[in-house]
Amino acid sequence: MTRPGEAPPHARVRCTLQIYEVEYGDDHGGVCVVRCLGGVVRTGQVFLAPTATTEPAPAVTLTTTRIECYGREVPFLDPPHTARVTLSGGPVAGLARGTVLSAALWPVGPPVSSTLVNDQEADVTVTAVAPVGSAVEVAGVAVPGFIDQAKHPSWWSEEVPPPRVGDQLRVVVLDDSRSPVRLSALRSDIGIARGRRETAAAHPAPPD
Repeated sequence: MTRPGEAPPHARVRCTLQIYEVEYGDDHGGVCVVRCLGGVVRTGQVFLAPTATTEPAPAVTLTTTRIECYGREVPFLDPPHTARVTLSGGPVAGLARGTVLSAALWPVGPPVSSTLVNDQEADVTVTAVAPVGSAVEVAGVAVPGFIDQAKHPSWWSEEVPPPRVGDQLRVVVLDDSRSPVRLSALRSDIGIARGRRETAAAHPAPPD
């Protein structure tokens, strides 16, 4: 329930980046030097374009596809640190110094599907954290999801912070037969799933 003048839950924002410099960019993305003002920004984080509002279904989004600190790739960026980030999916060249990019805390818009299938990728938001793993809400899908603790990057690296409510992650479906659906945020699992999908696309099954 929201109070008068308060944005609905699906429109609230948490992670924010401030543009310091645009190194290069075009209508499809680019590379910027940024400072993290709030939240933990990870690869795959989707930001609303500066011209977007808090209304559902913003016209343009920018996705963080790479984060670099001191010349090496890192898995996340937290306040008040700066980093060199690669953004894709929308225009970057017009971003001015001082522009603040905000990420939607919850998936934007109503669900568009009621199913998830193995090897499918999705964007999720952590809604609850327990010792055994994290419950998540899947963007655009009316299906509950769960990430076991060993399927979160923090299980394998001390450099990655543990999951927190509000974190946004890119995941892949491991087991669509369970409820909630089991998901993984590990790059290795996402890579394996992509390989299987590419193989299936290149060698489609014969018709029945």
